[in-house]
Amino acid sequence: MIAGKLKNIIHSKKIRRSMLNGKLSREGNSGKIGLIIDDEKFESGQKLTEFYKFTGVSKSDFKVVFCGNSDKIPENLEADVLTIKDISLLGDFKNESIRRFASEDFDFLICYFSENNTAGYLLAAESLANIKIGNSPDSYGIFDVEIHAKKIDVFQQEVLKYLKILKKNN
Repeated sequence: MIAGKLKNIIHSKKIRRSMLNGKLSREGNSGKIGLIIDDEKFESGQKLTEFYKFTGVSKSDFKVVFCGNSDKIPENLEADVLTIKDISLLGDFKNESIRRFASEDFDFLICYFSENNTAGYLLAAESLANIKIGNSPDSYGIFDVEIHAKKIDVFQQEVLKYLKILKKNN
């Protein structure tokens, strides 16, 4: 119990450090979108795993990370799994696929996870995505666009709206 609390404190500090260091992706468009979702929000957010169909990117350019218990992932969903056990005490990712996701050159990173998902926040903070869009509340200030929506349909429509606006400006 104490080890879990200590790990959470250290991870929170690493998230804040990552935000101060301001890791940025390269200039230009890669045509890729990343999604981080957790088991707590997955039931309502399952629609987001098919989100690429609305964005015009191919399924191969849409990467998903599922934070939490892998038993809740449907068999047909291609996703990397991130648990708190996959993160070292110092906040480094042990899993190679998660490290690749964090260094992937995404145009957009969509985050839809619960407020207490430290693993999701850490991955989002470490990500090299150009623009990060996420659900409220953003207690670390990670997201470039924070969407205040209680229902998944509203969240999805808002994300699509911002994607169109941001694509025009790039």
